[in-house]
Amino acid sequence: MRARLCPRPVLAPPVLALLIVCVGCATPPAAPPLSPAAGAAALERRGLDDPRLLAFIRAAERLAPEADAAGGPPPWTLRRLTLAALYFHPDLGVARSALALAEAGKVTAGERPNPNVAFVPPPFLFGGVVNAVIETGGKRAARLATAGARAEAAREDLITAGWQVRGGVRDAMQALWAARARGALLAAEAASRRKLAAAEDARLKAGAASAVEVSEVRIAAATLAAAIGDNARATAEAEVALASAIGVPAASLRGVALDFGRFDHPPTLTADLAEGRLRRAALIGRSDVKAELAAYAAAQAALREQLANRYPNLVLSPGYNWYQGINAFALAPGFDLPVLNQNQGRIGEAMARRDQEAARFVALQARIIAALDRAGADCRASDAGLREADALLAAEETRAGQISRAFRAGASDQPALLASEVDLAHARLARFDARVATLNAIGELEDALRQPLFDPGVSLPDLTAPPRAELAGAESPGR
Repeated sequence: MRARLCPRPVLAPPVLALLIVCVGCATPPAAPPLSPAAGAAALERRGLDDPRLLAFIRAAERLAPEADAAGGPPPWTLRRLTLAALYFHPDLGVARSALALAEAGKVTAGERPNPNVAFVPPPFLFGGVVNAVIETGGKRAARLATAGARAEAAREDLITAGWQVRGGVRDAMQALWAARARGALLAAEAASRRKLAAAEDARLKAGAASAVEVSEVRIAAATLAAAIGDNARATAEAEVALASAIGVPAASLRGVALDFGRFDHPPTLTADLAEGRLRRAALIGRSDVKAELAAYAAAQAALREQLANRYPNLVLSPGYNWYQGINAFALAPGFDLPVLNQNQGRIGEAMARRDQEAARFVALQARIIAALDRAGADCRASDAGLREADALLAAEETRAGQISRAFRAGASDQPALLASEVDLAHARLARFDARVATLNAIGELEDALRQPLFDPGVSLPDLTAPPRAELAGAESPGR
């Protein structure tokens, strides 16, 4: 009697189809190629007349007190140049990419291990085993906590990048304002010195002045000419620095009218601004403080994950075999044997990373305290210097007025009058430098407090979403 043979099941096509479907579901879209030439051309085309930039500024200022109702090109104040930098600056694109990476890590952390299938080779007609891994000890929850904390840290890092961009725009714009204003003051002093030099030359020819006196006047005029040249270079460098702080080429700022009103009329601050409520708010609420706290939480969750890894995962392997008419089912549990190590090394590394984050947090708060103390001291010192410069300027104005009246009355000569004008111009320049020092101290305090002192009540807009849509073949926002 012949044995009845059952045909071998055809498994290859279904298995291959399943593999193709699974791989196809995980295939990412093709990335656009990076072209150095196209990227450079896109960067060179950036400008403050970009219609999308103007739309972004109008949208961001709908809730701002200085919203532009005219709908045309806005006056380029510190606030609006800051918005332009938030729109263009490449550092924000890097920070957003880091946030996107951290958010993707949350998806990875929540994934469960895929089962795997093993097929039994001949002589069996059909057979297979499915190995399913069941994680134990709360490993997945710890991974999710780690990824969530890292995403929160990346979000706070993005806010920190926004504050740094804002500070860069403020410093560059203030430097440009100072260089231009100093140039006007230097030019006025140079005009007075030229008149004084001409008068001294006339006195020398008349035998009423010595060569030493004329030489001193000429040396002072030459020194001032060198200062004017240095200031011209500083002005050009400040223009380039402002363009770089915004994220546009320097050529795009040519012919743009800048509104320096925030520096012409600086805010009046109290002497104890770096103390009390704002000091505490900076120490516990700055974005970099929150980022460091999130990094510590991530390190703590990573330690919990490594502690959970001491417990082996359970592997269930249900299987089926068919041979000569016999159906055989099996359930083979398995797990790793923690014999050679109990994950001590990775636990130690995780503990060290957690302690490192704790040390970084303490160091960050110490730096903030030092920055606040330094900024407060600079504000007090600059205020005192400004008051002293005001007093010296008032004294020079009084003296110049007296000499002018004496000259008109015939009691003083022209060189004395011109010398008083030179001294007055120099006092005005000294007073301006003291004012610049005060503005620098305010900017330093603003960076330490992370409070908008130049624009009270105006905070950064939401930075998590790119300010403009990605366009195929165009440069990415912030890149």
